[in-house]
Amino acid sequence: MIAIIILMLLFPLTLHGAITSDECLGCHDKYKEYKHGKAACVDCHSSISSIPHEEKLEKPSCNKCHNETAGRYSKSIHSKKNIACKDCHNTHFITAGRGTCVSCHSSVSHASLPSKEKHSGHLECLACHGEIQQSNISVEVKVKKGFGIKRGEIDLDGNNVIDRAEWDSLQGLLTKNKYAIHKKYTITSDVHSVKGKHVSCDDCHTGKAQFSNASLIISEKASSYNIPMERRIFISKLPSRETFKKTVHGKKGVSCIDCHISQKQIDDSVCISCHEELYGVYKGTSHAKKGAVRCTDCHNPHGLTPYKGLDSRERIAVCSRCHKDYLAKHSWLPNTLLHFNYLECSTCHSPGSTKSMVFYLKTKEGNKKLELTYNDIEKALGDKKEIESIIDRDGDGVISYKELTGFFTGLSEKLQKDIFLDSSIVVTKVYHTYSEKSRKQKVCASCHSENAPFYESMYLAIPGKDGHTYIPVKRTILSALPTSLFIDICLLGEKKIKVKDFKEFFKTTQGGKGDINFSKQHRGGKEISSMSSGLSCLTSSGFWFQQQYWPASSFM
Repeated sequence: MIAIIILMLLFPLTLHGAITSDECLGCHDKYKEYKHGKAACVDCHSSISSIPHEEKLEKPSCNKCHNETAGRYSKSIHSKKNIACKDCHNTHFITAGRGTCVSCHSSVSHASLPSKEKHSGHLECLACHGEIQQSNISVEVKVKKGFGIKRGEIDLDGNNVIDRAEWDSLQGLLTKNKYAIHKKYTITSDVHSVKGKHVSCDDCHTGKAQFSNASLIISEKASSYNIPMERRIFISKLPSRETFKKTVHGKKGVSCIDCHISQKQIDDSVCISCHEELYGVYKGTSHAKKGAVRCTDCHNPHGLTPYKGLDSRERIAVCSRCHKDYLAKHSWLPNTLLHFNYLECSTCHSPGSTKSMVFYLKTKEGNKKLELTYNDIEKALGDKKEIESIIDRDGDGVISYKELTGFFTGLSEKLQKDIFLDSSIVVTKVYHTYSEKSRKQKVCASCHSENAPFYESMYLAIPGKDGHTYIPVKRTILSALPTSLFIDICLLGEKKIKVKDFKEFFKTTQGGKGDINFSKQHRGGKEISSMSSGLSCLTSSGFWFQQQYWPASSFM
């Protein structure tokens, strides 16, 4: 009895049991329909000890029952802004009139959100502003009963994952019957853990932090089945924000929203807003007139390397996405493969563009050519900023024969490697005119002559952390440097070698001893423009002399 009396004095709960909610509602009749789970009035208003109670009561504490939720909420942006539970929850009618995000944030424009309609239409606020525990993309394809799409008709390779090609194939199959596609982006998150800063685009579009799972549901009236899908079909992979800052567009301050203004596919109108002059040239070409190519078909707006930073092979790859038969189409060209090893398509098909000869520093391992890396250069010469001054010793901004040979010698010694020059004829300033078929340049003398345009535009490419540094080179290095510095050299002449040229060549040998004493006209003069013309003669007559002594006016 004594213990019971002590408990009654220490814990007023036994008294609370005597005060029922009905007694409270006798006076507070506006709360007669109250609903807060199984809680009674005195469970929240615990300071009431008798009826009638004091006029001013202590404010109820939600933490008493919702301690775990209160802990999460205390770290949220809402808590820091002093937003109380009652601002979102009607405590007496907990299931009615609950506040939502738009109750307070009805005028948020989300102006910085790319493809705003697409994101807002598929995602709830917590997808970006909450802490997601789970997320999933489900794509339900409802088909007419009896249509009968078998699993093997969708999962063509049988690996139990639907890739983009299989998804495209399925959509083609669906066109044969009535169907409906419902995409749903589902998340599990706690509304009490709203963050002050939204998630980064990287969380969905770069890594796999959010919506890492996707599934396809084929649903008929009688049955349905699921197959996992590649998430990238529905969430495109984009560069991270930090990576994008290093791209051409990023460096110029272009942001996502500048291009992704809607959920529609990016079209040329977005590009024209900044590149109006270029598009003014391009719109008159056959590509533009036929509507075959958009800007983004050739240019990757998220790419780290701008088009001018691509080598000839990478540029050909851009064109060959559509022109897959380009080798067959150029079978008329002598040494077709050789030309395409060192030339890009725009060299001939964009007459208004500036062509340049670009030299690359390479080494050889067997038959494999390896370009020197930034680490190689840094190891040998130090900071990239100092390289130009190391090569261009006289500071005139152009690399001469002596400067280049001195650079080669020093670099080879420090790296303990044999270094060679490789080159490509590339377009260094693109003029967006791409010619009609009838305008193909089939005149060899366009390149194989002393008037070839790239002679006046020559550069040495030095690898750096963020691309190459291009340093102008004097034309004279072609005739001054020994051919042993070049890889796969193909000597190009101003005109084909004639019989009299061979006669003059053999006259210069003295008594068959192999001593060469070219006249002045031959030192600067008529090099070989076609390896096929006279190759067998040169081979039988000591072709090594030509390799050691014959000057080169150009090469591919």
